[in-house]
Parts: sequence; C-alpha cells; structure tokens
Amino acid sequence: MSFRSLKKKTTYEGSKLEDIEDVDTTINAQKQLERYFAGIEEQFAQVCLENQQLKAKLRQMERQLKYHDDQSKQQEGISNMHTFELDGAWQHLRKNPSQFSKKVMIKYKEQTNKIVSSFRPVNLPPVHIKLVTRYSGHKDGVWDVCYCSWLKGKAIIGTASNDKTARIWQADGKNCLLKYLGHSGSVNSIRFHPQLPLVLTASGDRSTHVWSCDVPENYEIFPDETVTHSEEDFSEGEQEENVAAAVVVKTPQRTLDGHSSVVTTAEWLNSGTQAVTASWDRTALVWDAEVGTIMHTLSGHEEELTHTAVHPSQALIVTCSKDTTFRVWDFRTSIHSVNVYQGHTATVSCAVFTSHTDCVISASDDCTAKVWDLRNMRTPITTIHCDASVNRLAVSENTHHTLAVPFDNRHVRLYDMQGNYLERLPRRSQPGHQRMVCCAVWATDDKPANLFTCGFDNRTIAWKIGVEFER
Repeated sequence: MSFRSLKKKTTYEGSKLEDIEDVDTTINAQKQLERYFAGIEEQFAQVCLENQQLKAKLRQMERQLKYHDDQSKQQEGISNMHTFELDGAWQHLRKNPSQFSKKVMIKYKEQTNKIVSSFRPVNLPPVHIKLVTRYSGHKDGVWDVCYCSWLKGKAIIGTASNDKTARIWQADGKNCLLKYLGHSGSVNSIRFHPQLPLVLTASGDRSTHVWSCDVPENYEIFPDETVTHSEEDFSEGEQEENVAAAVVVKTPQRTLDGHSSVVTTAEWLNSGTQAVTASWDRTALVWDAEVGTIMHTLSGHEEELTHTAVHPSQALIVTCSKDTTFRVWDFRTSIHSVNVYQGHTATVSCAVFTSHTDCVISASDDCTAKVWDLRNMRTPITTIHCDASVNRLAVSENTHHTLAVPFDNRHVRLYDMQGNYLERLPRRSQPGHQRMVCCAVWATDDKPANLFTCGFDNRTIAWKIGVEFER
C-alpha cells in the first residue's frame, strides 16, 4: 500500500470516528432537552392545577356571599373567613414561588382585592341617587365637564368634546346656550373663570383658548341640540325636548401658544390672572392669562402629561404623567420647589386637591385611587382598589367630602375619604353611561343637581346625590 493510500484510509477512519462522536453528542443533547421539556411540562401542569384550585376557592367564596342576606353577619362572618382563607393561600404562594408563575400570582392578588373591596361596611349612611337630566348634542365623546353657579345668577355647565367643540348648557337642562368652534382639534378640557364670563379650553391642536361665554340677546338657531329629561322612575322611558337656541363663538379673545404637542388640561390660577396648561410635550406652562406670555416652564416628567390641577386657596400645582408619577409644585415662596411622588404603577390619569383638608387624591390606570396627606406624602393614607382604570375623579365640597370616581368600564362609584364604598350610579340600559366615563364634577350647590358626569357615549348626565349622614 502506498503512502498516499494509507493517508486517505487514515483520514477516512478519523472522520468516521468524528461523525460517530457527533451523533452521540446529538443524541445526548436531545435526551437532555427532552428531560428539560418534561420538567417544564410538569411544572406548568402544577401551575394550572393550583390556578384551578384558586379559581374554585374564589367561586366558593362568591357563592357564600350570595347566600347571606344579613349584612352585619356577612361583614362579621364572611369577611373574617375570607381574610383567613385568602391570607393562608397567599402565604402558601409566597413560600412556594417556584411553583407559580408571576402572572398567576398577580391575577390571584387582583381577584382578592376585587372581592375585599366590594364589601360595604354596615355602619355607612344610605345614599339616594336620582338622574335629573341628560345633555345630548355632541357628535363624539365628551372628555370634560365643569360647573359654574355665579354667572348671571344661573347655574351653567360646560362640556369639552372630541368633536372639536365646547358647549355651554343651562344646568337645569333647558337650553344649550353656546357652542364654541374655535379649535381645530379635540377639545380636551374646559374651565370657567372664577370671576369673569370667560372660558379656558385646551385642545389637541396644541393651543389653549380664552373666549367669552357672555350670551347676548341675539343668537343663532341650532335645532340639532337635544336634552333628555328623566322621569321619577328610570324604567318608564325618556322624553325628548328640542332646544332651539345656541350662540356660536368662533374666535377666541386670546390664544396661548407655547406647547409642541397636544394640550391635555388647562386651569385658572391665582384668581384667574394666570393659567397653567399641561401637554404631551412633557411640560406644563404657567401663563400670564391677561397678556398671554409664559411665566414658568415646569419640566421634569419623563413621559407625556395627562392632567394638571391647582389648589383652591394656595399656590400649589399638581401635574400627572404617563411616567407613573405626579408632582406637586410649590409657588408659596420665592424659592419654588417640587416634590415627586411615585405611588402608582401605571399612568396617573389625574390628581386633585381637596379644599377642606390638606390632601391630594390621585387616580391611575393601575386601577387604584389614593388619598395623600400633603404634610407627609411618603405613603398614601387611603388606597381604593378598583376593577378598572380610573379617570378624572372629583371630591365634593359640601356633600360630606364624597369621592365620585369614573371608570373605563362605564361605572361611576361613590366613596368616602376613608375609602369606604358608598354606592354605584345606576347603569341599567338607559339611565347611566353606555361607554367609558371620562370625568365627574361636583356642583358647589345642590340645585338642580349636584353631580355631573360625561363619557364617550357623547352624553353628559346630571345626578342628584343624597347622603344621609347622622348629625
């Protein structure tokens, strides 16, 4: 055998050995993967089994709640039993985290919060709710509603809509008084001046307008505006009345241009001499409303701003953002300060100050609303767990400080400042909202209604809320 033939044979046998080793390695890898997949399937089956057991426990708890008629026994007996069982199950989850995925744990905790938050303490006062008026006329969803009781001695409300218009209505529901057509984008918020017949509106066209709501005697006719009144019994149907009068305003008295993106909210500041606006450009601007110049730029949020509000009696501004934080800006001294609060895990949709206490209330897409003490805001003093994203809520000034909380799921619920659930506004077919409720606002008096809500069913609704607190 020649040297060349020997070399070829040796090379062939060497490559054959290498192929055999590669095959063995592949087989070992396949067996190892099969063992891994078998372990994963076994663990997943265990997760599914535990999840089914948790769902069975929740269904059992719901059945037990339905069969107890006595509210006092329900609160004393069932809530304690639920607390014991749920705490025990949750401790089991914490001791054995490897058996459960994070998604299952979060889902279980959400269901627990939903059940516990549905309890209504038996010692709370009864709440009486009556639908007074429906305002129909907007061609698209209504983002915002505001109330004014002093203009010309009559109560009026303003609405801002995605149909690029703002409207002024008589609060008793008889007429649509004015229709503003000055914006070229969605009108996102509306506020009445605290002393003058002026309105401040923020829009998706990146501008904020100041315009007059002083209705003259001569005005144009718009027969398309309709208002629906309710009967004593909601189920008896509705009556429609054509409203024939509405003034049209197309030109603002002043335009505040300074943002580079959508303006979400605008508020009067310092008795109406100044204004503050919040925008998707991640800034809030403080304006000299009489001149139209920028006085301060409030920057620092990492994402778009969703809302801004001012304190009713102090030089405080709160701004909310999609970055899960809200900030309180203090202008009470010459050295301005800002505090950042990180109490939510999703977009903060709004925050409002209370006039009766040093508190601020925040709402978020993380399905919570929280009450904070301005003097110590490290942790909230009250947390309200909900089952849907919370939109622009409101706290009453003269109705025992009741919270009106609107949700994405068409509900509006009432709570007290301690987070106790009081009542839900009716939503049976016709009476309530049929789509997302965007905003709620309390009236400063009780005539003819004391709560107004608006939503993406193109309607604004006036309610009469009565809470019978013991004296």
